[in-house]
Amino acid sequence: MSKPTHISEPIKEAMKQIKEKTQMKNTKTTVQQSPYISPNELAERWACSRSSVDRIARRNGLTRLCIGEGKNGSIRYLTKEVIAYEKVRLVTTK
Repeated sequence: MSKPTHISEPIKEAMKQIKEKTQMKNTKTTVQQSPYISPNELAERWACSRSSVDRIARRNGLTRLCIGEGKNGSIRYLTKEVIAYEKVRLVTTK
């Protein structure tokens, strides 16, 4: 199985919409949210295993930030991409 070389178009569009909405919001917030989320945080958020998070992220081309090297290195994903992915994957019933 080959790795995706780019983020899918629906995710890009959702990211664009999120960016536009966040630019319109008041910027006088007192708490700064991290632009990154760890795989373990995602596993908890999505109620799945860490290996499922890695597989989902890889298959959907989510950008990985690798901090450090080797087995002691850390991985982070861009929170905006995660939110955009979730938005694309929402299923509503009629």
